[in-house]
Amino acid sequence: MKMPTNTIAPCLLVVCIGGSPYATANLKPGSIITKDGAEITPTLQTGVSTNNNFFRTPTNEESRLIWNISPNISAVIEDGPDNYKLNVGTITSFHNKDTTDNFTQVTTAASVHKEFTQQHRLDIKGDADWLYEPRGSGLTEGLGDIVNELVKYQQQNVTTRYEYGAKSSKAQVALIAGFFNKKYQNFRPVSQYRDYDKTLVGITGYYNTLAATRTFLELTQEKYRYDVLQANGISRDSDDRKILLGIEWEATAVTSGTFKVGYQDKDFFSDLREDFTGLSWEAAVLWQPLTYSSLQFLTSRSAKDPLVAGDYIKESVYNITWDHNWSNYFSSLASLNYADEQYTGDVGRQDKTTAARLGLNYLVSNFGMVSSYVDFIDKNSNQNTIEYDRVIVGINFTFVLKANR
Repeated sequence: MKMPTNTIAPCLLVVCIGGSPYATANLKPGSIITKDGAEITPTLQTGVSTNNNFFRTPTNEESRLIWNISPNISAVIEDGPDNYKLNVGTITSFHNKDTTDNFTQVTTAASVHKEFTQQHRLDIKGDADWLYEPRGSGLTEGLGDIVNELVKYQQQNVTTRYEYGAKSSKAQVALIAGFFNKKYQNFRPVSQYRDYDKTLVGITGYYNTLAATRTFLELTQEKYRYDVLQANGISRDSDDRKILLGIEWEATAVTSGTFKVGYQDKDFFSDLREDFTGLSWEAAVLWQPLTYSSLQFLTSRSAKDPLVAGDYIKESVYNITWDHNWSNYFSSLASLNYADEQYTGDVGRQDKTTAARLGLNYLVSNFGMVSSYVDFIDKNSNQNTIEYDRVIVGINFTFVLKANR
């Protein structure tokens, strides 16, 4: 089926909905130790959920009953201060009304941490994913109940970070370089114009001010390069630069976190697109007044590339999450997320999305946990076809090996 070329760009994947639907603070997976010293940890999650607005439509909502199965295996080798990690996982979803919506996603990740001396440290991280866009999001936003095929894509990301300076010294410096690639696998008449590469270079200087606290100055540049330019289209290539001043502190009696704020300059190659210059920030603070209760606050603001329409999106995100262990076997999670997205360029659009999650977790035994959750999503927009409300109710079962003693 031909997809219209004026599909609206997607909303961000909100923090409280994008992650796992339960906290695993009380569940401690066991592992297998090989003769070579590798620690292998398998887990299995199965579950069922009901979604009252599967296609994210403003009217004529359709519900779905969805079964999920997600096996995962991770491996870690530790050699003194060095470590090597590998993680492979899949998610398979089955839908009750249409097998077209069934899918299997695959995610892989690997990392290496090396400390050559007290002054020289190297981290290399990479991942490769084979994914599907949820119905009514991404390229099919506003078209979730019209397009009769899931949009699939693959992405790869590699990041290298080198840090110089002993952790006990007054100052350190870190160099970072990375590469990201995204490519769609179907709907090529439209999706080929959204394949892109992104390169990253940056430098961060740290200065230790107090015990477990250091300030830093971070300079980064990301280069966005799109593979194909649409006929009579305008180039989306751009250079994105940030200068951020921040502070980070390790766990004290009750808090830990990081905060950075500064200036972002997003410069498009084409004079026909609107550049962005303005304030940007990122913050993550964890407050834990009690050993069994914690409150996390996340916020960010930046200009980002839209998926389809517009020049850039000025995005502001705020999230708060409360995690509480009522006993050794029972815990709860409550989170609230708010996102404001302002589109610039050839589309006068503003989205405001509020999402909330309530979750309960019960540790059945050392081998498994039962988790239930409810998600509420309310998306408002000045474009009526993008607005929708959604409620998701689900229950998951997580199985692990008995924790090592």
